Amino acid sequence: MKIISYLFCLLIAFGAMSCIDPYSLDFNQKNSVLVVEGFLTDDSVKPDTIKIQYSNFENEVVSIVPIASVKASVLNVETNEETKLIEQPKGGFLPPKNFKIKIQNKYILKFSLPNGQNYESAPETITPTPAIAKVYDIFNPKSVLSEDGKKYLSANEVYLDTQDPSEQKNYYLWRYIHFERLGFCITCTKSQYSVQTGACSIPLANFNRTAYYDYQCAGDCFSIFKSKQVSVLSDVASNGQLIKGKLIAKIPNYSPTGCLIQIQQISISPEMFLYFKILEAQTQSNGGLADTPPAGIVGNIKNITTPTEKVVGYFGVVSIQKSNYWIDRKDAKSPYELILGHEISVENSTADTSRPPFAPCTASSTRTPIKPDGWQ
Repeated sequence: MKIISYLFCLLIAFGAMSCIDPYSLDFNQKNSVLVVEGFLTDDSVKPDTIKIQYSNFENEVVSIVPIASVKASVLNVETNEETKLIEQPKGGFLPPKNFKIKIQNKYILKFSLPNGQNYESAPETITPTPAIAKVYDIFNPKSVLSEDGKKYLSANEVYLDTQDPSEQKNYYLWRYIHFERLGFCITCTKSQYSVQTGACSIPLANFNRTAYYDYQCAGDCFSIFKSKQVSVLSDVASNGQLIKGKLIAKIPNYSPTGCLIQIQQISISPEMFLYFKILEAQTQSNGGLADTPPAGIVGNIKNITTPTEKVVGYFGVVSIQKSNYWIDRKDAKSPYELILGHEISVENSTADTSRPPFAPCTASSTRTPIKPDGWQ
């Protein structure tokens, strides 16, 4: 299996831009590439994590390999002020808490690896983002095609309106985080959960009903789903008009109770728009970001030490407008999708009142015990 090499230049009404190079990957061989992604944003409370890591592709499996001892910083081109980024315990880098972007100033991401290789991004500057005017949802009983392609699944489709400024060319990127309350925190396969070990450490040879047990959460727990599909738009055809009915997300019907979606509207540069437009086309043809190795589109990062190396990803400087939207699901109808991917199966009650035990909600990139802002 091989991705065909191509050079994709997008020509639009305002003229030609620089080319972004989606280069060839031979899936029959082992590939390891440096991947950089993340934004420097005007949100100092919840800044984006800038990730610098290797992506390995072997035997049709993608694996992310973190890099230790990376030194990273952002340089203000106008003032020549360089700010060190802070490495995070779980990986990635964040700016200092007192860091604020200066409007109309250009910034460059700089970093060096332990092997002595030095990297820089192209200069990026922030573009003001208009506010989100309105968010609404419509329940669609036949919204999403199932993985087996045999039927359509129901979902609440979330849309927004925003007023595009007339005095400038705008390019938009939308992303979201979707939260669902989770009732069961641990699934044990052919075993039972032990409070003492905090794991599925009680072996069971035989099961009367299913090969697994689900254990209720000991407190609040929320599943985190981040947008997988790339959603970008240019205002070339609608400059200064109301952007109305932009589809942002299709939220599966997981339960009769409501859920929360946190929407981000981001103004991006023309070059960043081109990068994400190619990524959008690539992921749609391959089924989604999870199916596409993050190793196919060279963005604005270059190796200063070894210029021939191709670095994947894009570093941007952006303004973000956010909106919390509560989906009440009053119009939604069953059947419900399986949030854990299987039917719930609980351990039988016995004379032992300590069983079945409750399980903790362990914080991760897909789960949190902290109630999200905007939860109702």
